[in-house]
Amino acid sequence: MKTIGAARPASRQRRRWRTGLAAAAAAVMAAGTLVAVNAAPAAAATVDTNAWYVLVNRNSGKALDLYASATNDGARISQWTRNNGANQQWQFVDSGGGFYRLKSRHSGKVLDVSNFSTADGGAIVQWSDLNGTNQQFRLADSDGGYVRLINRNSSKAVEVQGASTADGGNIVQYSDWNGTNQQWQLVATDGGTTPPPSGGSGCGKAPTLASGTHTIQSNGKSRTFILRVPANYNNSNPYRLIFAFHWRGGTMQDVSSGGTSGTPWSYYGQQEQSNNSAILVAPQGFGNGWGNSGGEDIVFVDDMISRIESSLCVNPRQRFALGFSWGGGMSYAIACARATVFRAVAVISGGQISGCSGGTQPIAYFGLHGISDNVLSISQGRALRDTFVRNNGCAAQNPPEPAGGSRTHITTTYSGCRSGYPVQWAAYDNGHMPGPVDGTYAESGITTWTKGEIWRFFAQFS
Repeated sequence: MKTIGAARPASRQRRRWRTGLAAAAAAVMAAGTLVAVNAAPAAAATVDTNAWYVLVNRNSGKALDLYASATNDGARISQWTRNNGANQQWQFVDSGGGFYRLKSRHSGKVLDVSNFSTADGGAIVQWSDLNGTNQQFRLADSDGGYVRLINRNSSKAVEVQGASTADGGNIVQYSDWNGTNQQWQLVATDGGTTPPPSGGSGCGKAPTLASGTHTIQSNGKSRTFILRVPANYNNSNPYRLIFAFHWRGGTMQDVSSGGTSGTPWSYYGQQEQSNNSAILVAPQGFGNGWGNSGGEDIVFVDDMISRIESSLCVNPRQRFALGFSWGGGMSYAIACARATVFRAVAVISGGQISGCSGGTQPIAYFGLHGISDNVLSISQGRALRDTFVRNNGCAAQNPPEPAGGSRTHITTTYSGCRSGYPVQWAAYDNGHMPGPVDGTYAESGITTWTKGEIWRFFAQFS
């Protein structure tokens, strides 16, 4: 592997934006079929407390969703492409006085404004049903059959944060201004059908992409990547999608082939470890690096996802990124900017050299770094790690690291992290290389423990 130098940081600022109102019709379930009708505005008096509803956001068209089908208190609520799964079905439980709790069919828990917050941006989570005022909502009418959900404790409305239209967009509370991202359509379900597989738009289609090199247009420029589709690909099976970013001076061919370490190190060992259970991507950076100028490499990732998932069957809740050196810096940039798009990242000997636009959302994070790294110091790796120790709500600690000359590594799993958002840290006795070495760059030298621990970290997310 080659060493890495400095790169220009990138920044793509986000800002809250609001949209105008758009006309729409309400939908109801009739005889097991969704039928659009010109319904009167849905109000508290019209809610059927025996029914289960999917709540569809007016701005995004996506459904209120229990992220990753979690069952724990404090689990995140997001929006997601509608699939009528149990984690998208909600029942209105009467609290009296025109207020209701919204109970998840999947977990049995209810919507909750975290910690009784009264602030704009307060997180909406799920929690055991205590019938607290922060768990009670009234329905306020908007036009076209849409309603807003107003919290009893804070008097704020449930909204999709920043009017996002992306899968995984956060659900928070905000002052009630009747924005389209605060308006929800109540669609009754038939209450018991098995939801379809959690795959993306490419599932069930004949693939239009195959293993090999592909070129797409991104941000007005030609960009290339190497794709590896599993042998015996099944278009009804949603696969993991793993992006593997090269180091400075490296190439997508190096990542795809395994470079000097050969096939066992292809895609940083994830080709071998995944054993045909993942779609693998090796993108090519400009100038064999990841400067991410103006956020263009993040846009490239967005465009690759769009192209790949429109053709191949991908589980959109199982996107992962990893890389060494500058590729690690790019993986960190993804963790900052696309925490709601990717499930987890692994950063090997990385630094904040591809930017960090955002950097406030939780994402599962695995950092790996050599104690004697004189290119990107271990202190830089610790700083990246600590960003997500904070974001993921983990208990602060000083994990142990091996002694120089030990040729060993120590992996620590942080405690106290939010469910579904673990942080791991592996410190190893080496410099700017992806693991301890035995004097060679062969399989036994750099890949055995690294590739296995990364795969196990990714594979825990079902």
